Amino acid sequence: MIAYYVDNSIHQIPSFIYIAKVLGGPVLTDGPDAIRILHQDFPEVRAEFYATRAELQRRLAELRPEAIIQPDYSKAYLNVDFETAHIQVFHGTSDKTYGYSGKVRDYDLLLLPGERAYRTMAAASLLTEENYAIVGYPKTDRVFNGEFNREETLERLGLDPALPTVLYAPTWQDSKFNTSLPKYGAEVLSGLPEGYNLIVKLHPNTKRYDRRNYSMVERLAGQNPRIKLLGYEYDVIPTMAGADLLIADISSVSHEFLCFDRPLVFLDPRPLPFGKRKTWVWQCGPVVKRRGQVWSTVKAALARPEAYAEERRRAREEIFYKPDGHAAERAAEAIRNFLEQRRKGQA
Repeated sequence: MIAYYVDNSIHQIPSFIYIAKVLGGPVLTDGPDAIRILHQDFPEVRAEFYATRAELQRRLAELRPEAIIQPDYSKAYLNVDFETAHIQVFHGTSDKTYGYSGKVRDYDLLLLPGERAYRTMAAASLLTEENYAIVGYPKTDRVFNGEFNREETLERLGLDPALPTVLYAPTWQDSKFNTSLPKYGAEVLSGLPEGYNLIVKLHPNTKRYDRRNYSMVERLAGQNPRIKLLGYEYDVIPTMAGADLLIADISSVSHEFLCFDRPLVFLDPRPLPFGKRKTWVWQCGPVVKRRGQVWSTVKAALARPEAYAEERRRAREEIFYKPDGHAAERAAEAIRNFLEQRRKGQA
């Protein structure tokens, strides 16, 4: 039996839930928001809530799963006292160093989204012959399977599908200065031109940990009926389907939006330059480096959606292995094969 663990980081749910739908097995969480989403949106997946770490550990000891699948570095937190395989599925593809932490060495199997993640981890000596499989990115299977419609998405959000629609999806304010909210957030919202829709999809951690920026966005969004604020949503993919262009900074959302093959604009949030690896995806669209230039850059990018098309294609192929809508199935098969080999080795 296989189990899954997620805490209250609700944005991590799409990273494993489609694998769970293929493989089966219970999802364990100590997150009150996570259990609400799991019960509401994925009733076919068995989900269990435990209010404390001790209760969670007792339940895992009862189940004794052959593997625990995790979208974050939770092995030390779970601290189980029985033999099990710890499998890391990751909860994003961005070039933040968090994704390539030395903590990945604690895991028995790593499921990688594509060639770029493989090369980066191999260069950091994080891979062995047996501890990884390149499977693709299950979160985006729905895009490649054609499950979304632009007009239906915008109507669901209460926005006019006849208007060009821009999605602003900044990352949260962590210690690395990755978010564009303090530098550009007010400009993006207050400067929305006539004749445009704006969807603001905040990272869930913004509401949890950054009340100042969240309050600013909430106040400005409330002043314009053509702005739709999604302040605490767990999955950005369905919202992306309604957007003609994405405004991003340093986040996996820019990678994921490549799957729709539409224009991107990047906001450089720092007073000092980032390292080239972290901003690698910025090759896929124009970069705004100073205040006052956001909407002129967006308008120019929308006027020429074919610009950067080749860069987007190359980046998409490098990030996502086989974008064919079957990544969850490949992930499930990789897990089955790994566990079968593990059993043979223990026999």
